[in-house]
Amino acid sequence: MKTDRLVLTRRAALLSGAALLATPALPPLAFAQDAGWKPERTVEVVVGVGPGGANDRTARDVERFLKNGGFTPAGSIVTNRPGGGHSVALAYTLTKDGDPHVLQVVGGVMLSNNILGRSPISYTQFTPIVTLFDEQMVFAVGANSSIKSAEDLVAKLKQDPSSISFSISTGIGTTNHISVLLLAKQLGLDTKAIKAVSFNSSTEGVTATIGGHIDVVVTTPFALNPFVESGDLRYIAAASEERSGGLLAEVPTWRELGHDIVVAAWRLVVAPPNLTEAQIAYWDNAFTNVADTDEWKAMLEKEALVSRRLSSAETRTHLDNEDKRYRELLASVSQ
Repeated sequence: MKTDRLVLTRRAALLSGAALLATPALPPLAFAQDAGWKPERTVEVVVGVGPGGANDRTARDVERFLKNGGFTPAGSIVTNRPGGGHSVALAYTLTKDGDPHVLQVVGGVMLSNNILGRSPISYTQFTPIVTLFDEQMVFAVGANSSIKSAEDLVAKLKQDPSSISFSISTGIGTTNHISVLLLAKQLGLDTKAIKAVSFNSSTEGVTATIGGHIDVVVTTPFALNPFVESGDLRYIAAASEERSGGLLAEVPTWRELGHDIVVAAWRLVVAPPNLTEAQIAYWDNAFTNVADTDEWKAMLEKEALVSRRLSSAETRTHLDNEDKRYRELLASVSQ
């Protein structure tokens, strides 16, 4: 579906900027003495979305913790390369064959784009570095929306599946999109009738929902909490196994409401192909040290993230398993 690009509101832009300034102190950590390699120039952390939103937040967290931990001695930057549901960024990273100074933050869309035939790029072409954590998917509506609850949304969808528009952030096949398709499937609706709108970042989708241009936004608590706190948005349901704390404590899960919709948005880091064992070992050590700090653990708790750190080898196995699961899931929801 073709949608005019929306300009961020002043409030959204200010919140995005404030997030970048929040940089907790992190004591320097020792380099891996036995790795035999360390960065010799600026480390680039690539992300396939525009500024703002969950993936961009993760990239900036990764860059900040690596820098504060002393793991990027020649400096580091975050590069936003939105477009094609992360395909632009993935294509860029592939051009850096053998370069250990390039890291990319990715999510499930890396798998779904290939599965759906939208991109020839496969996860197998990259060097897996680390799995960081999981995020849950939450459904929210604007403060003035006629949709007051999850039950209202269900009723409207049953009456006319195409009458409700959903913001699914950065592309077809994302965990945001899968959450919506699973809801349609649970309700026995034609998934092709669902009106899903993709934006370059979840922040743009949030802005569109607040402005009344989109009916329901589906994304992570990180992108939604500030606007729920301000009263601009209202949570209606979460696609998680059980309720969370904080602002989500009173938000029912879809399972509670009788619909088996549980979607975890994992965040992981990959690098270009053909890194050496020493280079992989260096980044394994770096992320192990970062994940063990109190600051990282506090960040996970504050941002309602579920810790799940996997090494490079474990991340490869995780991707193999997830690719199989995504193929089965996307085949079922597209029928």
